[in-house]
Amino acid sequence: MNIKFNNITFVLREKKDAEANSKYLNDNGHYAKPFPITTTKYFDIHKFNLLSQSFDYFIITSANALQPLEKIISNSNNLTKKNLKVFAVGEETKIKLTKKGYVNILSANNNSTSLCELIISNTSNADLGLWIAAKNRSSNLEEKLILKDRKIEIFEAYETRPIIQISRSIQDDLVNYSNINLLILSSRNVLIAKNILENLNLFNEVNNKSTLLVNSENVANNGKSVGWNNVVTIQKNFTKDILDYILHLSK
Repeated sequence: MNIKFNNITFVLREKKDAEANSKYLNDNGHYAKPFPITTTKYFDIHKFNLLSQSFDYFIITSANALQPLEKIISNSNNLTKKNLKVFAVGEETKIKLTKKGYVNILSANNNSTSLCELIISNTSNADLGLWIAAKNRSSNLEEKLILKDRKIEIFEAYETRPIIQISRSIQDDLVNYSNINLLILSSRNVLIAKNILENLNLFNEVNNKSTLLVNSENVANNGKSVGWNNVVTIQKNFTKDILDYILHLSK
């Protein structure tokens, strides 16, 4: 007999983030499990002609870019680069940059449109920017900036790779729970999640009983466009605030 349980929240993020976020929810009385969906591979900065170049600003669209940014700064023998403008995609990334000693940070509203507008308003067409980006990025930021006569170079510093194989425990829970929340904070991950479930022949079943919890209208629209039925946008800038909102909803 197939026993059905009530409610569970899965956190579909990179392994470390998924574990930390689900632990926070559990510690505060909301049953959650990590659902690791990607891993990150970093590329060697020395294979790229970056350290001898002079940039006027940096662009950071993910906290994953902080590690390669630090390596660029430390290996260029010019620590004053931490005084250069850094355009961050959102406030959460700005705080992480501040803790690392960067002092000239401008943060956008967690999407490429607001980030593009911020860069255009605070740079000139004589400036050269470095976007520390993912190899498999989905943003069209580069095209938007070029249309506004901004010069940027792109360093594909890392690659996020989907984890296709998931544990038997997660598979069983996806079947056995009757109400499921799926916390996904990336447009790319909504498609990865669908592909994983389709490979297990579980997408339709899970989709019919799940709520996709996302952090922006852009992610929500991508989720709906690839076939997710029930998508809820949590308009919060910080992961902790998103998690606290989930705790509030469960009361």
